[in-house]
Amino acid sequence: MLDEAQKQIGAFLRRKRESLAPEIAGLSRTSRARTPGLRREDVADMAGISTVWYAKIERGRADGISREVLEALATTLRFDATERQYVMTLAGLDTSPVRDPCRHVNPDTLRLIGRLNPLPAIVINDYFDIIAANAAYEAMCGLQFAALPPAERNYLALTLTDPVWQRFLMVEAAADLERRLQRLVGMLRGVGARRPQDATLAARIAGFRAMSPAFDLAWSRETVAQPEEVLFSFLHAKLGPITLKKQIWHNCNGETSGRLNVYHPREDADYDRLASVGV
Repeated sequence: MLDEAQKQIGAFLRRKRESLAPEIAGLSRTSRARTPGLRREDVADMAGISTVWYAKIERGRADGISREVLEALATTLRFDATERQYVMTLAGLDTSPVRDPCRHVNPDTLRLIGRLNPLPAIVINDYFDIIAANAAYEAMCGLQFAALPPAERNYLALTLTDPVWQRFLMVEAAADLERRLQRLVGMLRGVGARRPQDATLAARIAGFRAMSPAFDLAWSRETVAQPEEVLFSFLHAKLGPITLKKQIWHNCNGETSGRLNVYHPREDADYDRLASVGV
């Protein structure tokens, strides 16, 4: 396991430890007023390992952490499935194949997203680059992606800097941006665990951190997430507020890692609204 991965595992474990209330382990909070969350010795005891070994893991100085130890720590620290996969990936214990990032769409995929109109659809890669979008999506967000410089055709960059895109995402205040970034940054962190040697990804993350204090703060919180098929609310550029359910088609472009997000209305009336745009 690479030294940097060890440090990332340690930082993530510490963040989780400090976020958990002592009461979950039947411990009294009164004697721990100066220590946020659980103490290292609490975690080590519940996971069945020595405090010295756990302290080395958390400090990023433990090489050769076994799957069994990580599983015990994941259970102790109440990891969800995404967090568990994240640390296993960092430790080199996730053998899932890593596909190259999608950089263009083939004609079949392009034809497909065109036929999805009036349902908004967009293809995004692991870097959050916007590879393709149909007319319904562009009508919804109010941008023509082909008119943007290539460096600006990125979901995260637009979220951080573009007022038209921020209006579409209903980002009106710092709290709105923080809420949006929490999941986006969490997903990007998961990508980083799968691509520890990806210089392009490292440069993107460094650029976002330098560009935006809000991104830098979100990155420092050590959260992880994965794309989910949930409801999203948008301010449609032509229709006003609308809530749509996201459907994800993974690896939609052959052997690359691009994902196709298709947005479905919950009600027939909203489908009619989307169709009325005339795309």
